Amino acid sequence: MFPAVSIVGKSGSGKTELIERLIIEFKKRGYRVATVKHSQRQIDIDKPGKDSWKFAEAGSEAVVAVSPDRLFFTRSLEHEPKLDEILRLIGSDVDLVLIEGFRKGKAPKIEVHRKELGEELLCPVTMLSAIVTDESLDIDVPQFPPDDTRAIADFIEKDLVSQAKGDTTLFVNGKQIFIKPFIKDVISRTLIAMVSTLKGVGEIKSVDISIRKRP
Repeated sequence: MFPAVSIVGKSGSGKTELIERLIIEFKKRGYRVATVKHSQRQIDIDKPGKDSWKFAEAGSEAVVAVSPDRLFFTRSLEHEPKLDEILRLIGSDVDLVLIEGFRKGKAPKIEVHRKELGEELLCPVTMLSAIVTDESLDIDVPQFPPDDTRAIADFIEKDLVSQAKGDTTLFVNGKQIFIKPFIKDVISRTLIAMVSTLKGVGEIKSVDISIRKRP
């Protein structure tokens, strides 16, 4: 999967504003950025009465709405998806994913802290890669002032994005299957070797294969 960073923090700490500024900064640097927002409350993007809403109400498991410049995808869920499942849906044509929330996910985390919201952090220090804070904390973790977007982006670029290694993920029936490093290596090397022999492939950055077994 591509590099992903979770921006976490208490409600009102400024997570959304920081992500907005980071998107602008990384776009200036030539990155293709995707964002994910995690919410504890029910999300309803479509409006009642719209055609796509009617399709979902009629029982469609997934609804895709397409226009010349936008694509919206919704589907019903039986369980809250894990971060890897969400990243799989985003696709492979982005360089970085900025996530608001998912503090229990395995992506590197940067917590946004504000003095007025209390001294206690939302996440254990051992889980954090850095802290964006409006006060100096006696903690052995890199700290940045909230308005220094460039320095925060530099840290993400140098210490998180550049350190991210390629990975192989396997999904069967829509569920991620965890595989040992040796098997991952065998699968990735074999697939890349086979795909590289095909005409018109060019430089391989990622390979996505979907297999649907016939009844």
